[in-house]
Amino acid sequence: MATYVIGDIHGCVETLNALLEKICPSPKDTLWFCGDIVNRGSSSANCIRLIRSLKNPTVCVLGNHDIYLLAVASKVIELHETSTSIKDVLNADDSGDLIDWLRHLPLAYVKQNTILVHAGLLPEWEPTQVSLLANEVSSKLRSDHWKDFMNDLWGDTPNKWKNQLKGKDRHRIIVNGLTRIRYVNINGEMDFKQKDSPVQPNNNYFPWFSHPKRLSKEYKVIFGHWSRLGLIIRPNLLSLDTGCVWGGMLTAARVEDNKIYSQKLIDK
Repeated sequence: MATYVIGDIHGCVETLNALLEKICPSPKDTLWFCGDIVNRGSSSANCIRLIRSLKNPTVCVLGNHDIYLLAVASKVIELHETSTSIKDVLNADDSGDLIDWLRHLPLAYVKQNTILVHAGLLPEWEPTQVSLLANEVSSKLRSDHWKDFMNDLWGDTPNKWKNQLKGKDRHRIIVNGLTRIRYVNINGEMDFKQKDSPVQPNNNYFPWFSHPKRLSKEYKVIFGHWSRLGLIIRPNLLSLDTGCVWGGMLTAARVEDNKIYSQKLIDK
């Protein structure tokens, strides 16, 4: 029994189908997804339907684009003119089912010494904290009042973790740390403006995983989100967003040995 983890799909359902054919998982194999199932590509609804239909055990964490869809569906924000690719979810006959499935997904998944998240982890977070923090938000998203709760999640502040944070500030930084983080400074403050690959030091900020005091170093962290970073394979780090929706590759890895599977974008 193996576990395969797949990077950011962004509505590219034909490419996902082709990658799954290459992986050819056995019925007992598990499939993990790094989030950002929807948006930008042309088949967001069908991506959700495909993942829901898989007979294999699956784990999928929420990405920032998935949360964006939930925010639009809850009318917390208006649909951006460049995000028409999620209209197929919003206008689908089974829209309610698709949205409900999405909002019941976890924000993080921890198994033994491996952590699956969409974007990363704040340096102050202990590995044993991650599931607890994620569940603080997930439990609200799964409630009957989830649409009201979405108001708490939108914004860039606070950008530094403090254990004593409460209410919407706490919920927002948990979501941003798990689904939007790229760069932090030595004080653990997130910068959401920088998205480029860290080829050179940039204004005293560095990738979250390079923070010298990161408390999750002993765990293997698997994430996507950062297409300009691309594929990174290290003993305790696996980055899998290789820019499929931008004309790149959809990438998967076998968790046990980091064997890589990839599929060029074939969606129109």
